[in-house]
Amino acid sequence: MAMNRNKDNVVPTIKDDSPFRYLQEDVLIEIFIRVPISDWEHISSVRKQWADLFRGECLWQAALNRAYPHASRTQRWTGPIRQGSSKRRFMALYISKNILGVDTDIDEMLGHIYLFLKDQLQLSTAPASGVLHGTMIDQLIVSGKSKEEADEVVTKIWLALLDNLEDTKHTFLVLKSIAQEYDGFLPYPYSRPIKVQWKVFEKLFVDFRDLLVLRLDRNRQEEVSDITSSLQQTQLLQKMILTEVITFLALFVLSTSPSLAQAKDGGYVSLLVSETGLELAKDFLIHKMISTTLPLQLPEIEKKVKIPLIGKVRMGLSNIKIYAVDVHSSRVETGGDGIVLSVSGATADVSMDWSYAYKASFFHIADHGVASVKVKGMDLRTTVSLVGENGSLKIASRDSDCKVKSIGIHINGGASWLYQGVVDAFEKKIISTVEETVSNKILEKMKKLDAKLQSLPKEGKIDDDVAVNLTFTGSPVLDDSSVQVGINGLFMANGDGGKKVSGSISSFSTPRVKRMVGISIEEEVFNSATLVYFIAKRMHVDIQETKNGSALSTSDWKLILPELYKQYPNVKMMLTMTVTSPPAVNIRKNGIDAIIDLEISIDVQNSGAVLSVARISVVLDVGGTAEIAENNLAGSLRLKGFNATMTWSKLGDLQANYIQDVVSTILESLFLPYVNTRLKRGFPLPFTHGFKIKNTEIVYVENGVMVCSDVAFG
Repeated sequence: MAMNRNKDNVVPTIKDDSPFRYLQEDVLIEIFIRVPISDWEHISSVRKQWADLFRGECLWQAALNRAYPHASRTQRWTGPIRQGSSKRRFMALYISKNILGVDTDIDEMLGHIYLFLKDQLQLSTAPASGVLHGTMIDQLIVSGKSKEEADEVVTKIWLALLDNLEDTKHTFLVLKSIAQEYDGFLPYPYSRPIKVQWKVFEKLFVDFRDLLVLRLDRNRQEEVSDITSSLQQTQLLQKMILTEVITFLALFVLSTSPSLAQAKDGGYVSLLVSETGLELAKDFLIHKMISTTLPLQLPEIEKKVKIPLIGKVRMGLSNIKIYAVDVHSSRVETGGDGIVLSVSGATADVSMDWSYAYKASFFHIADHGVASVKVKGMDLRTTVSLVGENGSLKIASRDSDCKVKSIGIHINGGASWLYQGVVDAFEKKIISTVEETVSNKILEKMKKLDAKLQSLPKEGKIDDDVAVNLTFTGSPVLDDSSVQVGINGLFMANGDGGKKVSGSISSFSTPRVKRMVGISIEEEVFNSATLVYFIAKRMHVDIQETKNGSALSTSDWKLILPELYKQYPNVKMMLTMTVTSPPAVNIRKNGIDAIIDLEISIDVQNSGAVLSVARISVVLDVGGTAEIAENNLAGSLRLKGFNATMTWSKLGDLQANYIQDVVSTILESLFLPYVNTRLKRGFPLPFTHGFKIKNTEIVYVENGVMVCSDVAFG
């Protein structure tokens, strides 16, 4: 029998005499809420009466009470995201449990936040994702959650929703819009987490790869057709398309790679320890070995000795301890056999307890006391070989040997025959025990050192968004007077994990090091830093106040930009400076240069509304200087020149000299001071905690920087 659906897509009543028509609505509700949720949509389309039930409040209230009996105890909360109807509450609780996997006192609220975000993103013109993120954060903070808890929960909601978005054109446009948005320097936790950004990029370049390619092709076609319009429009369009393509390609590389370290199987940073540096390391190692080993317990010794005129005497030495070692001479050698640490002519002080017992037919004699031993001419030789394995350093082989030339024993108490008996019985045994125990202890220390080397972190956190890849590349290079190790050294998104790499030491020419250590840093490290910070949307600054803390006003600019003051007298203004592409860093023997593409937006607050009045595109040519701040590599920028173009303006046609004056003022008084404040703090150099550098010299080489320094115990 054919059936026509009405405009609500609901099948009308099939037969008036159907048994279902006699059932009361409360009975139908009790039946429906026991049916699996996946069938509810189908049930609601069978009869108009049933569809009305699913639109009403009673069914959802019953479903809520049955599935979530504790929901009735939930009190209404304050904040921008409210509870809503019973249907909305049921959906929120279902999402909290089945999608977010939470079961806390605010599980319903989390579902409502999820639904809020979903609804907003489904609008034809979705609000900025930064606004949505801030709204969700505010809701949780108002409800008593800490900033850290709010950030963690909202991040989880973002990731869950992005995973469940349908692959539609609207979703593509929403994701593309989010990827192009800029948070600026919003305070934590109102800036979107980097995990959310990566998820957006992943969706774009995996789920919507084909659509993205078509989009870029269409842009290129539009670029060709627009060339005929005017030269100015063509240049503007080319720049916009080129910026979009470069940005998407950069994001694609980062989103499909574990880290920037995949670019090359080699180290971009190398650490060279010179002969004087090896001497310092040797002295430190010996001092550390002695301080952490002493007192060293030796095994007990017992022996029966035949004494002339007396007979057999049972003698024993116990509580034998080496409590002091004095090193007179030591050296370290490097080469094909590995690293050799040798100590010669050392002395050691040993304390011990002695005892003896003599038993004859009619009597028994026994005594005990203490003795001291002076170990003389102790020579030690320890050899280790280091190899790189899975991004760590490993001690591949180790050997230790200890030789003692002689000892001197002094016994407190006892007879002369006892002294001679101890010397005859125990001299060789004491020497061999010292040699064996010391060798084994050194091997034990080397084993612990091996474990410590392999447990070194593979990444060093710079801040919440950025880290440095600290994986070792290849095995150390040893020559007659130095040791050199390679480190990946590239900047990467925080939490990506150091990639396990193999390769060689930094490739550029390294000048002879006159200090204890030399650290070579290739320019790729600097460019990886600019790229990662650019992708993390950290190259942006908003200026709303003057240096003295007062609000920035158009009256401050009436001499520099009279037209701005004329049209908007004595109103608040804001300057927004955004780097539009990753700055390119070049290092030559005469210093550091960089090209920065910057966009400057001038906004005013007029009658409570923020109006954008001008936008200027600037290409900066800057010079850089590297310096040392504690154990960090810091620096500063200076302006060498710039080229400024007014992209658009509501201030009329401005003379070129006005534009140059405005940009010069902004760069010299605002942009560069802000950037240099961050650069002055610096980024950490690869030094172990407890050491500090001094007498530092910075040398610029082709494509890199060399930091030469002495090291002292900190």
